[in-house]
Amino acid sequence: MVRANFLIGMNDIAAFVGFSESTVLKHKRNYPGMPIRLEGGRYIGDPERLEQFYRDLAAGETSKWLKS
Repeated sequence: MVRANFLIGMNDIAAFVGFSESTVLKHKRNYPGMPIRLEGGRYIGDPERLEQFYRDLAAGETSKWLKS
């Protein structure tokens, strides 16, 4: 579900980025600056920033995502 330009819930985030939920969570553990956050027991993600994160990940440019 996208609300106010945000993805709500891990199902929606995983579907948007095209990876399984476990892979998305692994990326979050490895890259704390990844643009998703846990709020009220649900993950929230910014679609535009997630696209940038995965472009950077594919290009091997991950240093800016290592810090939260």
